[in-house]
Amino acid sequence: MSKLSAFCMIICTAGLGFVSCNSKSEELDYTLPSSALVKSFSLSANDSVLDNLDKVFFSIDLTNGNIFNADSMPYGTKINKLIPVITTGGASAVELVVPRPGQSDTTYNYVTNPNDTIDFSNGIVKLKIQSIDELVTMEYNIKVNVHQVKSDSLSWGDMAYTELPTNLSRVDAQHSLKFKGNIYCLTTDGDSYCLSVTDNPATKTWSDMTVDFGFKADVESFRASSSALFILDEIGALYKSDDEGVTWTSTGKTFTCLIGGYGEEVLGTVKTGDVWTIDCSDGRSVAAPADFPVTGTSVPVDYSFPMSALHQLTIVGGRLADGSLTDKAWGYDGNNWACLSTVALPEPLEGVTVTPYYAFEENEYWVATKESLFLLIGGRNNNGQCNTKTYISYNYGVSWKEASEEMQLPANVPALYGAQTVVVSSLLGSRASTAITSWECPYIYMFGGYNSSNKLNNSVWRGIINRLSFKPLQ
Repeated sequence: MSKLSAFCMIICTAGLGFVSCNSKSEELDYTLPSSALVKSFSLSANDSVLDNLDKVFFSIDLTNGNIFNADSMPYGTKINKLIPVITTGGASAVELVVPRPGQSDTTYNYVTNPNDTIDFSNGIVKLKIQSIDELVTMEYNIKVNVHQVKSDSLSWGDMAYTELPTNLSRVDAQHSLKFKGNIYCLTTDGDSYCLSVTDNPATKTWSDMTVDFGFKADVESFRASSSALFILDEIGALYKSDDEGVTWTSTGKTFTCLIGGYGEEVLGTVKTGDVWTIDCSDGRSVAAPADFPVTGTSVPVDYSFPMSALHQLTIVGGRLADGSLTDKAWGYDGNNWACLSTVALPEPLEGVTVTPYYAFEENEYWVATKESLFLLIGGRNNNGQCNTKTYISYNYGVSWKEASEEMQLPANVPALYGAQTVVVSSLLGSRASTAITSWECPYIYMFGGYNSSNKLNNSVWRGIINRLSFKPLQ
C-alpha cells in the first residue's frame, strides 16, 4: 500500500470516528501538502532539438495527475534526450520513472541529478513526488506531444477521393459549384446532361437528375447567383433556373463568357465586333479595361472585406482582349471593377483555381494562430502547360507569392487547369456534452479540371491542412 493510500485511510478512519461522536454529520476537508504538488514543468533549452524549447508550454492537471503540452511540438522533433525542469513546494523526493520497451523501467532521482536527460519517446513518463513530511506521495503522468504528421502540410491523400458524381457512362465536361448550401455537379457526355446534388460530399452520396435543357448547353459556363442557377447555350444565350436546375428559361441576354454571380445577378463579358464589355444580367454594361481578363479567368471568390461594407468578388488570371494572359487579380464591389494586384503572380495563367482557406503562423512559444488566405493552384501558361506551383495571397489578391513546400501539391495530384473547388466542413469525432470530442473540419474538394492534353480529370480530390484535423485544445 502506498503512503498516500495509507495516509488517506488514517484520515478517513479518524473522520468516521469524529462523525460518530457528534449529532450532526460534518464533511472532512483535507488539503494535500503543497510540497507534494508540481508548481511548474518545462524543458531545458536545447536549440539542437528545437528553437525556444524552454518556452514550450506544459499544462499541469492536478486533479487527474497529468502534465502535457496541449500544443504539440513540430513533426520530427526528437524527444529522447530532454532535460525536464521541475518546480515543487520543497518535496523530500522527486523521481522520474521512464519506460523502456522490452526492458525494466529506469528510475531517475531528480533531486540528486536534475540534469539527467530523459527519454520521452516511449510514452508516458511517471513523475513521483514525496511531500516534505514523507507522508504523501503524488504521482503524475508526463506526456510530451509531437505532431505525427507535418501539421502545416496541405494533405490530399494518396489517391483521388472519389470519381465525379454522375449517372452518365462517360463524362466529357463538368462544372461544380456551391448553391444554397448544397454542392451541384453538372456533367455531360456531349449529348445528355446529369445534375448531381449533395449537402455533404464527404458522404459520397449524391442525388442524380437527368436535365433536359432543350438546347445544347455550355457546361463549363454553369454558374450561380444567390437565388438562381445560370448557364449559356452554345451560341452564348443566357438561361436561368429558379428551381434548382429542373427547368430553364431564356433571359433574353447574351454573353461571350460568364464570370459568376454577385447578389441575385450574374456577371460576364460580351464581345461586340472588336469591343469588349463587362455586363450584368440586369442589363448594366461597362467597357472592359484593356488589361481586364475577358475569358479564362478563375471562378470568382466572394467574401466580406474588412475594409469595406460592400460584399466583394475577386477573379484571378485569364486572357485579355489582345489574346495575351494576365498575372493580375481583379475585384468587384457591386458597382466598380478594379485591378487589385500590386504584386502579381510569378507568371500569367488562365484557368486557375482560387480557394479561400487558412494557414497558421507559430510564435516563439509554438502557439499557432489561424490566418485567412487565398490559395491558388493549377491553371495553364502561354505554352499550354499546366502550372504545378501553388501560390498564396494573405491580402485578398493584392499580392501573391509561392506557397511553402508544405502547401505545394504532392506528386500524385495531377496538374490541372479549369478545376473548381468548394470548402465544406465535416464533423470529426463524436458528439459529447462535456469534453470536446467533435469539431468542424474544413475540407477542400477539387472537382474535374483538364490536363495539358485537354483531357478531363474524372475525379474529386479532397485536401486539408493537417493541423485543422487535430482535436481542438481544451
